[in-house]
Amino acid sequence: MHNKLIRTISLCLITGLALTTLSACSVKSKRQLMDYARSTYGDADLVGSHSNLGKKIVTVTMKDKDTGIEYTVTSQMMDVTVDGSSFGKQEQTSSDFEEKYYDYLLEKAGDDLGVLEDKYNFSYELDYGTITITFAYRESSKNAEEAARKFAEELKKIDIKQKMPSEYVLYVEGNVYIGYYNSEHDEYSESSEFDIIDYVHENYDADAEFLDSMFSYIDQFLSNEEVDEKFPGHDGSPSGNAYYFKDKNGEIFVVIDLKEFGADKSEIRLYRDTGSGMEEIVF
Repeated sequence: MHNKLIRTISLCLITGLALTTLSACSVKSKRQLMDYARSTYGDADLVGSHSNLGKKIVTVTMKDKDTGIEYTVTSQMMDVTVDGSSFGKQEQTSSDFEEKYYDYLLEKAGDDLGVLEDKYNFSYELDYGTITITFAYRESSKNAEEAARKFAEELKKIDIKQKMPSEYVLYVEGNVYIGYYNSEHDEYSESSEFDIIDYVHENYDADAEFLDSMFSYIDQFLSNEEVDEKFPGHDGSPSGNAYYFKDKNGEIFVVIDLKEFGADKSEIRLYRDTGSGMEEIVF
């Protein structure tokens, strides 16, 4: 989701932020928060409320009639800044309903998800609305797309609010990223990390340990002349993933595939950080 900030200085600043609602120049009333909760999440009863007008915070606690979930909705004044400059305060409405609802879905589907865990040999966790599925072994990850889709199908069966999490990040053996699944659009994209790992093991160091991948710019590795040659007409520095390994002697080295940065064809290179720049490993 992309946040937009409209830079208009007036009595109130209007800004759009993901997962929040910004509106007037004062906090919402108890009644307004109750109406917001019911219109956003469904019919609910008021459990309690708390106001601190000195700090300009109003909170209501609601109990959802469909699920029994108790959640809060809060209205408070927040600082608005643009490029480090302050433009006063703006009302922000926030809630923990989604977090509570995600936990509710996972608990309610727990037995069926357990069957999938055993069948596909994975574990899972929820973090900030994204479900991370980690397969125990590379062999068990061959059906990663199918496993993620089955997982989403189990949640969909009980998703009475139609607010289930839709993003799935898939790993294997703890830290090898293998793909991403979006259940809302039923789209799966596969990572090439194993291609890089296989290349290193088959061509350079069979005992090298894969550590992690990081977003990088190509000019961290190539000279300006080669960047212009490999990426003609580029705008700025092309970006992609760099893959970090530890060799059999405990030394760190980095692997990149120029195609991942936008080159026409695959070209895998290895580098070591000399402290004054990246030096290509010739082997």
